[in-house]
Amino acid sequence: MIDYFFFLFLIPLIILINFFLIKKKFLINDTGKLHQNYANLNQVPLSGGIYVLLFFYFFETNVEFLIFISALFVIGLIADLNLLKSPLKRFIIQICLIILFVISLNIQIEDVRIDWFNKLLLNNLFNIFFCSFCFLVLINGSNFIDGNNCLSIGYYFLIFLIIIYLNYNDLIFFEIEKNLFFLILLFILLIFNLLNKLYLGDSGIYLISIYTGVVLIDIFNSNFYVSPYFIGVLLWYPAFETLFSLIRKFKNKFSPMDPDTIHLHQLIFFYLDKTKNFKKNWNNSITGLIINSYNVVILLFASIYYYYTKLQIAILLVNVIIYMIAYFYFLTFKRSFEKKFYH
Repeated sequence: MIDYFFFLFLIPLIILINFFLIKKKFLINDTGKLHQNYANLNQVPLSGGIYVLLFFYFFETNVEFLIFISALFVIGLIADLNLLKSPLKRFIIQICLIILFVISLNIQIEDVRIDWFNKLLLNNLFNIFFCSFCFLVLINGSNFIDGNNCLSIGYYFLIFLIIIYLNYNDLIFFEIEKNLFFLILLFILLIFNLLNKLYLGDSGIYLISIYTGVVLIDIFNSNFYVSPYFIGVLLWYPAFETLFSLIRKFKNKFSPMDPDTIHLHQLIFFYLDKTKNFKKNWNNSITGLIINSYNVVILLFASIYYYYTKLQIAILLVNVIIYMIAYFYFLTFKRSFEKKFYH
């Protein structure tokens, strides 16, 4: 009963804190940076991380985990407040924190169904490096996609919905109670986000993505029949967003640390904004719903064959192909539109 009391307390707390932040114009999205407020002209609190952190303080018992996520929350909060302007310095701090986290909690990935790579994973230093690399990709990819209502929160809501569904059907086994409560938290934040009342901010997306990574690694290590590529499919979108963003920025001789406004979700928003007679707030949410409508189909299909490695690899390849087709279609539209109206 006391666990559900947390959520009864949470909703009025969100309303109260967000009212205070807006009134004081503190920790809000309208920072003047185009990549942060391209989809919305209103001031929205970047307060999601506060409520995620409170959740962990309430439900988590691992002191080392709490210390780490508190430090990660502070780094994200500093970024949200624009106090540490150098993306490179933030990235270096992320690396140090994540390596310490992986070592202190003894997080390991044991099998990727590739013999030569599994031999490398037997080396403790390489395993630490690989796990840390995976967390860095996930955190920064999740930060890339956190640009539209429903997108990042909705995506992680889908992940937890699927793994809890598999657990309830006795297909995979993991700690269910805390993760069920985490699903409820994501649902509440999703509603406020869809109503344009809060964003996760860097602090929120850091915590949600790192926790999801830990949960999925634990599920994989505890359920030997689960394909590692099923875990890859669950996280394909933020992971590929990181990889593709790095490639295109290097190709265009653009610093990978600097933000821009040509991620897939930003291009879809631009298309809707120029072709549909809707308010920006609506296009903001519609963009996230469009992308996650695709993801829900893919993730549900993958969950039926969670044990079938070859099919999971095929799903990953299909996702990449569809992403690339969609990306260049919407990028071409944007360039054609700008060439027509701005030149």
